[in-house]
Amino acid sequence: MKLNRLFAVLGASAAVFALAPAGQAAPSPDVVERSQAPSSEVDAYWTPERIADALANPMPMPTPDGTPAAPEAGERALIQKVPGPYTTDKLRSMGRLLFTTGGRNSSCSATSVEAANKNLVWTAAHCVHYGGVAAQNVTFLPAFLNNQKPYGTWAAKKTFIPQGWISGGGRDFSLDYAAFSVDSQGGKTLTDTVGAKGVVFEDKKNQNTDMYGYPAESPYTGQEMYTCGGIAATVQTFDAKIACNGIGGQSGGAWLNAQDKVWAVNSRSDRRTVTYGTLFDAKAKQLYQQAGA
Repeated sequence: MKLNRLFAVLGASAAVFALAPAGQAAPSPDVVERSQAPSSEVDAYWTPERIADALANPMPMPTPDGTPAAPEAGERALIQKVPGPYTTDKLRSMGRLLFTTGGRNSSCSATSVEAANKNLVWTAAHCVHYGGVAAQNVTFLPAFLNNQKPYGTWAAKKTFIPQGWISGGGRDFSLDYAAFSVDSQGGKTLTDTVGAKGVVFEDKKNQNTDMYGYPAESPYTGQEMYTCGGIAATVQTFDAKIACNGIGGQSGGAWLNAQDKVWAVNSRSDRRTVTYGTLFDAKAKQLYQQAGA
């Protein structure tokens, strides 16, 4: 029995290393890679009716027991609609994220980011693995506005999620980040098509920030992009908080710094006064490099 177990373990290890091409490091055990359905199936699934009716993936509350945490005293602001169209250099790399979790069509927000493969999208982990269930039909709609898709749809080829997020039951918000790769279309990469934002790691300083996303909880519909900007973000242990009322659907949306780079993503909110953004540490950089290779 013990010998059989040993052979099983060795066989599994060999299978993992066999996946890595010669000269390339094996995938990290801290990152879970999941292949997705063919893009043709995903594109066919997302009819205009399903897109319009996609519900928000609930933005988790700040604490495990759901108790809201008040922000520090100071300026507070409400999210504001971003005037369309979103085809400018600054905006077109951001968009709506659609997916199905447990048979429920939902939406979050995401951003095209710089990567070696030029086909990488960055978002929150709870948007692609929620309540212990992996998302399906994952697709990115850059510059989406009122059911219009000026740059088409980009179905996920493979998702990359922190192992700790999954094994921890989706409660370790220091790991609330994820990425997915897409295929080029018509000979053009995602970066060629909409551009890409840089990603900043270990940026743990208080700073002004603009947060973006597609709120989809009533009375919002997920059809338009909203922002809350110029508010100072207070850095904590693994995240930062700003005095803005984040809403479900905005999860995974970018926090942009003064250099227009992503230094956090929308993670949690009390939906009234404060939104939390997960920062990117060394583990996040490892996931980013693996996903973008």
